[in-house]
Amino acid sequence: MIRKREPRWQSAAERARVAAELIEEAESLTETSTIASPADVARAGLPPPITAQLPAHVPPVPAEAPTPDGSTAEPTLDDALAADPDNVALLVERARLLARATHYRAAQRDYECALRVDPIHGEALRGLGVVVSRRGLWSEAVPHLRRATEVALLVERARLLARATHYRAAQRDYESALCVDPIHGEALRGLGMVFSRRGLWSEAVPHLRRATEVDPGRAAAWFYLGEALNHVDDLEGARAAYERAVELEPRNTRALYGLGIVLDRLNRPDEATRMYRRSREAGGG
Repeated sequence: MIRKREPRWQSAAERARVAAELIEEAESLTETSTIASPADVARAGLPPPITAQLPAHVPPVPAEAPTPDGSTAEPTLDDALAADPDNVALLVERARLLARATHYRAAQRDYECALRVDPIHGEALRGLGVVVSRRGLWSEAVPHLRRATEVALLVERARLLARATHYRAAQRDYESALCVDPIHGEALRGLGMVFSRRGLWSEAVPHLRRATEVDPGRAAAWFYLGEALNHVDDLEGARAAYERAVELEPRNTRALYGLGIVLDRLNRPDEATRMYRRSREAGGG
């Protein structure tokens, strides 16, 4: 008899959300195929799925012939990995492309190589779980997917705890998530925000700075970094962070207002006045 797994702290809504995200990730690996469960295969009376397999060595794509000026094409992923075989980002990217082309065994090898270098790489864990699932090895997929979803669940609970002002509990969840995936942008940003809410500005700065490095296109990370730097009197750093937030979101009223405050503190009243005016206009005031 299969025992029903008892739910822990996750709500049904949280579990459904994570499951939907995993299915969407799996389906995105190929343009046209979807995952068929064993029940689907049995119901349709189909033969077992055929797995595509590359040779143990994936040959690199030949470089283009030299152009008239003597230059050649950009190196391929295979070329780059030949020069740096332990590069996790390159391994994960090649695995993703192999999986999209349904070369699941080759993709699995690349994901496994990436995890030998970085055992807690979130994307590699999720990708490995997906390609193992595609091969029909469901029991082997579970631990990889479970570990990958730990972060999503922890970050979601931390967000809800922070919204309810349970900052210490939220901090614990964000820190636990970062133990699994140290470069999770949302967890870094959330932890920095929690420290900020607790008035621990100097502790917030490194997490928020790291969040802007991991996800430089996220205006919120730059805004909260500006807030923290302003409170620790790094005015030039705060100005640069606010300006970056405004570049990404020109109508971000809080970033515009924060930039005005910093410009006031830098004795630049005319520029500060313009930022205050832009903040009011962006807010419809």
